[in-house]
Amino acid sequence: MKKNIFLPLFMALVMALVPLSLFAEEYDWDGEGAFKGDINSTGAVGKNGAAASANILASQIAVEIMERGGNAIDAAVGMIYAVGLLEPAASGIGGAGQMVIYLADTDEYVQLEYMTRAPQAAIPGTLDTSSSGTPPSPEALAVPGVVHGTLTALEKYGTMTAREVLEPVIELARNGFPVTDRWNANIEGRYDNLNYYDYSIGLYTDEGFLWNIGDTITNNDLADTLELIADEGIEGFYNSDFTDMMVDYIQSQGGVLTREDFASYTSVWREPVKTTYRGYTVYTTGGPSNGGIPLIEALNIVENYDLASYGHDSPETVEILADAFALAYQDGVQYIADPDYYNLPTQTLISKEYAVNERAKYIKVGQRIKTARAGKLSVTLSSTGEKVLNGDTPDQGGTTHMVAMDKWGNVVSTTNTNGINFGSALAVPGTGFVFNAHLGNLTNNATAKVNVLMPGIRVRSTTCPTIVADESGKPVLAVGSPGNWALVSATFNAIVNYIDFGMNVAEAANAPRSWRDGITKSLYIEGRYSDSTLSGLEAMGFELLDTNLDYSSHVGCIAALEIDEDGWIYAIGDDRRHYGAAAY
Repeated sequence: MKKNIFLPLFMALVMALVPLSLFAEEYDWDGEGAFKGDINSTGAVGKNGAAASANILASQIAVEIMERGGNAIDAAVGMIYAVGLLEPAASGIGGAGQMVIYLADTDEYVQLEYMTRAPQAAIPGTLDTSSSGTPPSPEALAVPGVVHGTLTALEKYGTMTAREVLEPVIELARNGFPVTDRWNANIEGRYDNLNYYDYSIGLYTDEGFLWNIGDTITNNDLADTLELIADEGIEGFYNSDFTDMMVDYIQSQGGVLTREDFASYTSVWREPVKTTYRGYTVYTTGGPSNGGIPLIEALNIVENYDLASYGHDSPETVEILADAFALAYQDGVQYIADPDYYNLPTQTLISKEYAVNERAKYIKVGQRIKTARAGKLSVTLSSTGEKVLNGDTPDQGGTTHMVAMDKWGNVVSTTNTNGINFGSALAVPGTGFVFNAHLGNLTNNATAKVNVLMPGIRVRSTTCPTIVADESGKPVLAVGSPGNWALVSATFNAIVNYIDFGMNVAEAANAPRSWRDGITKSLYIEGRYSDSTLSGLEAMGFELLDTNLDYSSHVGCIAALEIDEDGWIYAIGDDRRHYGAAAY
């Protein structure tokens, strides 16, 4: 990357918004130039299209695509690549993701899963799949899914070519974009990993030194890779000379990926899992995501409690949400993996009966659950899983959230991930992006009950992009978050805020929230809760963390949009990680 002394092209993407005061009589205006609840000025309102993501420039690219006639799927794909450029720690071409899509023409909800896949060499106990080393083991690299998934979505439901969607991202990569404080913070957190590889550290720093905030930087290598994808599509990335170049370098560094691993990769259309919640329907991701099913389980549990009567800022509400999440978390860890390799108890986990009869009974209002355990269910290997684990047959086949909606009513909620920030930190010279280290998400032990490292298995992740529909079946809220297990909790809290407490999308994102750290007594909770709530939670035995912070990055970071009955689209980017929205 190099400094660019010329005015970067990205400035052309910054659109002049119509003064919001003109719409004061038509939408939920707060009288100060923003919609109600947008206290950090990270929202946007429009009737023709809107988007929210980790970077305002990426959201603006999505809206620009819709202004040029593209739909929400076109916009989401462009935004995914733009975020990969602008927030490379969290996502990018070397990572994975999932989409939940509402298709207005057919009035249906679909899920596209493009999680990473294990290579054929992924035999349990034979590889070092650790992602905690400095840097993570090169043997932990899984086959990335972003290119296959995004181009598959574009081909099936988009209206633009890959070239049309990627062009503004290519121009931004070549002409430059400004360094933000979050850019440098992400690099500082993984500096030693990146510094292990000369090319990787050179991609994101000034010869090993952090750029100054506001410096304009470029990524021409990534622009070249995007040109290849625009011209040659899936084949160009997964089965070409470019693939050989990536494989040769990965293997030279000790990795095990092969061209055959890339060439056999496919993304998968799946049916979203769903539940009803107080008259609404919630659509999200099933396995291999182990976030969506616990999200539904947690909602089914808390539906048994009148949260509105306690109020949002009350120890009872926070405790009920924290305990419901802890119970659902345990089930997500114990019972979810690749549904092609395991027979999963999905229908039981998302059922109202299981929530009422087996899970809600453990919650005692005003008393913290001291030991949350998984339910008494079972997971078995499918026939495919049995054959692959026994070696009888070859295989058959850091995180960010974004939302987009177009003027025709199509909606996309998509979460993309590198796993840990900057993934493996390994970037193939000349490509402009880092690879994931996702095999660390699998259990490297053949005797484990679930989520075992096997050839071709889809890597498990907590990603749970979600869309909420009203009683008519039409989407009213699209929401999601990054943050490992905190992303599930953040999405859960936002939905409860919207439905139980009548908050609009900005209020739901910006309201103080908490996250129970798995099954421990640690509760990350923002200091904007009242003293009586905080003291009440301490009396229940919670260990409160982050109460000195008004906004904590530990509780996830929402990107969301809401559609009101008059057709206004309200998009919000959570300021906890400096997200931003755009609309027209």
